[in-house]
Amino acid sequence: MIDLIGDIHGQADKLEELLLKLDYKKRDGVYSHTNRKVLFVGDYIDRGPKIRETLQIVKSMVDCGNAIALMGNHEYNALCFHFQETESGHLRKHLIKNIIQHYETQKQFQNRQEEYE
Repeated sequence: MIDLIGDIHGQADKLEELLLKLDYKKRDGVYSHTNRKVLFVGDYIDRGPKIRETLQIVKSMVDCGNAIALMGNHEYNALCFHFQETESGHLRKHLIKNIIQHYETQKQFQNRQEEYE
């Protein structure tokens, strides 16, 4: 059995509430279920107060085999915003609307460049 979860957008506290409601237990810092897994369908970032914590919950579950995480459009856009297409620009232009979309994620990774990358 698979539980589908998407559009978390940095709401780590609400994600934990949902996992507990679905009867996942936290053991050694990782959520797991006796006979189910989560399929995370993306959009972990760009809003919400706890983006880094959200990513940690998802990553720890994936690393332990308790979940599968797919990339959402917000993650795809963030990668394109980060990587250069050519010497003249990034895959996703640094227009004001795009900067604003990614601002909260970048702010929460301030002084954590290695972790962000």
